[in-house]
Amino acid sequence: MKVMPLLGYALRGLARRKAKATVLILGLASGVALLAAVLFMTDALRAQADRLRVAMPDIVVQKLVAGRPSTLPRAFTSKIEPIPAVRAVRPRVWGYLFLPALQGNVTVVGVPAGVRPLQQVQGTLGQGRDLVPGAHEMVAGATLAQALGLLEGDTLGLPSLGGTAVPLTFVGAFSSSVDLYTADVVLCDEADARVLLGMGPDEATDFAVELTNPAESSVIAQTIAEGTPGLRVLEREPMARIHSLTYGRRSGLFFVGAIPAILALLLLMSDRASGLSREERREVSVLKAIGWSTEEVLYTKVFEAALTGSIATALGLFVAYGWVFWLGAIGLRATLAGWSSVYPDLALVPAVDPAQLLAIAGAVLLPYVGLCVVPSWRAAAADPVAVMRGE
Repeated sequence: MKVMPLLGYALRGLARRKAKATVLILGLASGVALLAAVLFMTDALRAQADRLRVAMPDIVVQKLVAGRPSTLPRAFTSKIEPIPAVRAVRPRVWGYLFLPALQGNVTVVGVPAGVRPLQQVQGTLGQGRDLVPGAHEMVAGATLAQALGLLEGDTLGLPSLGGTAVPLTFVGAFSSSVDLYTADVVLCDEADARVLLGMGPDEATDFAVELTNPAESSVIAQTIAEGTPGLRVLEREPMARIHSLTYGRRSGLFFVGAIPAILALLLLMSDRASGLSREERREVSVLKAIGWSTEEVLYTKVFEAALTGSIATALGLFVAYGWVFWLGAIGLRATLAGWSSVYPDLALVPAVDPAQLLAIAGAVLLPYVGLCVVPSWRAAAADPVAVMRGE
């Protein structure tokens, strides 16, 4: 059996039935694009979560009041520092402020004396310069600076929860390997952050605990929780897993909402498998009448189905990639990414798993080809003369 002549005939067959082939390709491509776009974006968000794990402290200690996080006294550090394997305990000052210009929250992070500001967020300066301590300055995430139209030297008066805050001068913008979590961040002096957030000089939002041996985090976390009741102790690895599972749950909910589209795709495939058109059955009968074997006819139909499915899959993957990584996942980002009004402008970094591409291709091609072979086999097994007579 010569494969290339059969493949050429299959291509010419698709060209003769180009209207039907186009409808099938567009229908399959639409379903593939929807599923692949969700997978592409979920993988990109999970990759961001993996990068976040590197930037997170080994343990985060918070105080709960009525089941909600509250500020805690800096003096609590003296109860944690003596624990063996604790290298350092760093009180952190940060919180959320509602910014009317964005109709959303920004995250204000206070930079303590002696700490490089961008170390707080694993960032690199994209423009401008770092903060000068005590100068009432701010460095913002590049996405936030762009959203507010900030230029170097501009002053921004943020809403204050603790009296009248001094307007901050914008001196630089930064980017980070974990942009999903730093895009809406404002870095400023710890003293300015305390005024903005309404926190006293002896208060902290939480404690970042660094360990000499991160493998002992579970034991240390239990020791902290037992030694100081009322504290919530969060470990790095479980927190990272929670982020990853959150995106998986959101993508699962989206798939549930997309069930009608998936059912439409299955209906289209089922309709294609329900039987050949009269013209296609006559074509198969003519081929049998001029000496083609059943095997050759089936190979031709398999090639036609494989070509149609391959083109549809490739087109769907291309559309999904462009939708997510070039167009910013319009209409999809708000469902999967999060709550911040700054996030829609955040560029997603591709993190495509080749195994998932093969899985998508297999999930489309194998059932489609299989469904197309059955009616072709029936037509090839029928009496060609009876078919051409219309019996």
